[in-house]
Amino acid sequence: MRVVFALLAFLIMPQTSWADSHEGGEGYASFIRTTVLARLSDLEPSITFWRDVMGFEYTGDPEPRTGFASPLGWNEDSTTYFTTFTSTDGAMFALLMVEDTPDFPSLTLPEKGTAYGGVVLVHMGKDIGDVWERAVAHGVEVLKPYGPSRTGLSMQMVLRAPTGHAVEVYEMVEQ
Repeated sequence: MRVVFALLAFLIMPQTSWADSHEGGEGYASFIRTTVLARLSDLEPSITFWRDVMGFEYTGDPEPRTGFASPLGWNEDSTTYFTTFTSTDGAMFALLMVEDTPDFPSLTLPEKGTAYGGVVLVHMGKDIGDVWERAVAHGVEVLKPYGPSRTGLSMQMVLRAPTGHAVEVYEMVEQ
């Protein structure tokens, strides 16, 4: 009977190594979503791009917020908005938008491709030919048309998001 109670006590006691799959290592960061800093004027075109072209679910119109400053360039009087888009597999894309005010620093992205230090948002997809057709139908700027990658291991396209960021979408080709 003591053995049963000892075994039961062992199973019920919290096990710190069970709570975290990163046993015995140092601290780590986990990736939850991609957040892009944008202007409020980017919201409507972003809804079209992320919902209607990319196939993400839009969480709804964001509520305006004031009262906090950020080292990213706005003060306590600036109005900010936050909204997310979720893919069918649970990936999230978020927009943190700032009211178009003179104290908000302008974002400079190159006209074509990305510059050193630029950001490319990469998304893996399924049946991305459908995404390509929707992109063309909505007049999305194309940086690389839908077709095979340089390695031939995937099909890919690179589109320009309304925020100016390059968005690569690829799908592995069955070998």
